[in-house]
Amino acid sequence: MIWITHLGLMDQARTDLEAVEGDMTNTRREFLSLAGRYCASSALIAAAGPLAHAAGPGHETVDKPLPLPSEGMPMPQTSASKPDANLVRRIKAISNVFEVGGTEPDYAYVENLGDGRGYTVTQYGFCTYNSEVSQVIDRYAAHVPQTPLKRFLAQLPPVKWTDQDLRGFAAAWRREIKASKFLGQACDEEADILYLGPAVEAAVAVGVRSPVGISIFYDTLLQHGGSGDPDSLPTIIKRTLEENGDVDSSSEAEFLRTFLAVRHSVLEHSHNQETRDVWRASARRVDALRKLLDGNPDLVPPIKVTNADVDVTVL
Repeated sequence: MIWITHLGLMDQARTDLEAVEGDMTNTRREFLSLAGRYCASSALIAAAGPLAHAAGPGHETVDKPLPLPSEGMPMPQTSASKPDANLVRRIKAISNVFEVGGTEPDYAYVENLGDGRGYTVTQYGFCTYNSEVSQVIDRYAAHVPQTPLKRFLAQLPPVKWTDQDLRGFAAAWRREIKASKFLGQACDEEADILYLGPAVEAAVAVGVRSPVGISIFYDTLLQHGGSGDPDSLPTIIKRTLEENGDVDSSSEAEFLRTFLAVRHSVLEHSHNQETRDVWRASARRVDALRKLLDGNPDLVPPIKVTNADVDVTVL
């Protein structure tokens, strides 16, 4: 009876994933939620215990957290210059379109997606299974020392996510977002450390410097993660270098076209079989970035982010 129940859960989750894949007006958040259900059912059937390798579409497996490693990809010896604030805002707005369905950030978002990573928080996808959320809270507490969020620090890593008692966390997070601008600011600062900075350095290391190139690398790191697995940013860069050579071997535009082709292939045929259907459903994200590469490489506003599923203007 238990086996039949678990098989039914996975079949239903798979059916739901297929249905959503045919209706790409949904944001990636909905795919994440369905992926969590599918991964949980799959793990039960495999009797594998905790979801040690479950991952939603756009995050590395649980045991391989950021920051971006240098293994398998060239990295500069000195930090690359951060793009100007207006360009950073536009780059993040483009990825927000894919993540939350609009250009504006969603700092109030917090949900347990059932994907083995505890709570997922904000459009950046910070998770309570690793140190991301606790680092945000520490950063926020420097501005608001009496924040109620500090009481959850004792339940965050190094406490294992399966042992965490985070009752009341979601409500407390949403209240703090409404109460103070500094929590959203802390999220942005943490995202710059985890995603923007490493993405810029990785891009510059291979000779990519255009605004659209930085946007492509940032969006890829945000979705694919920076671990050493076959679906990650380092692996996509490595495959691009093998197929295209570096930027000097062709041009930056040609390098980025090859990069996007490799990324599209990864999304269509991801190494992680448990979330392959969900990754495939998000592959048209690459189409929108390819249009920007061909039509607006300097990301001059208004920026049209369009594919078969979205048509949003970034100002």
